[in-house]
Amino acid sequence: MIVVSIPDWGVTAFAANRDRSQIAREIDAFNAANKEIALAHKAQWIDITHFTREAATDPALVASDGLHPSGKDYARWAAAIAPLVKR
Repeated sequence: MIVVSIPDWGVTAFAANRDRSQIAREIDAFNAANKEIALAHKAQWIDITHFTREAATDPALVASDGLHPSGKDYARWAAAIAPLVKR
């Protein structure tokens, strides 16, 4: 089993007029718990959140809906996850 961290939607247009730093803190707290639980159950865990945070400066990483990751970002996730799948 592979557990993937959740993306940071706080860097997208969807988060306009929201506290982006609070969103990031809450996502980091969730991901920390997520990782601890996954590893305790012998699952593989991977952090893709850092990829999604790059969308703050690279709009090509966000789909046209202004919220979801683009194909370009999903491709980066897949490349990072692939070695875990091969293992």
